[in-house]
Amino acid sequence: MRNVDKLNPPIQYSWIWLLIGGLLVLSILIWYGVAFWLTRRRKPKSLAGLRQLPPPDLNQLKAKYLMLIDQLYQQYVDKQLTLRQLHQQLSLTVRDFVQEGNFLPAPYMTLSDLRQSPYQTLAKLIEAYYPDEFSTMTTGDAVASVQAAKGVVTQWPY
Repeated sequence: MRNVDKLNPPIQYSWIWLLIGGLLVLSILIWYGVAFWLTRRRKPKSLAGLRQLPPPDLNQLKAKYLMLIDQLYQQYVDKQLTLRQLHQQLSLTVRDFVQEGNFLPAPYMTLSDLRQSPYQTLAKLIEAYYPDEFSTMTTGDAVASVQAAKGVVTQWPY
């Protein structure tokens, strides 16, 4: 009898190895699916879909910042602040007011950024403070600077 006439059965493996191999392939496919899902490009969010913030109460905001400006001037009178520090604090206070009132990131904007903004009065005030803030000689009128800051706050928005 020839060997060709005999059929040999396939190698008999236990079903557990088939199950382990299938689970391994399935886990790899799931991992690829999760990686694809987490790293896919998402549709960009538009500004129209964002929730609008309620407008701030401008009268309360003005009262708050006018009080802060008065406090800064009182600290200057009490010699707790130098003239340079007064101008720096006034600039920061007015910028914070604009940020709270109009959601404009004024504290983080440079003078050239402010000049390009629609708020030219704010830009002129900050420009007027620059020599008093950054020059080696401290010159300037504290009362006029405080009044200018109050003027910007009280006449807001332009």
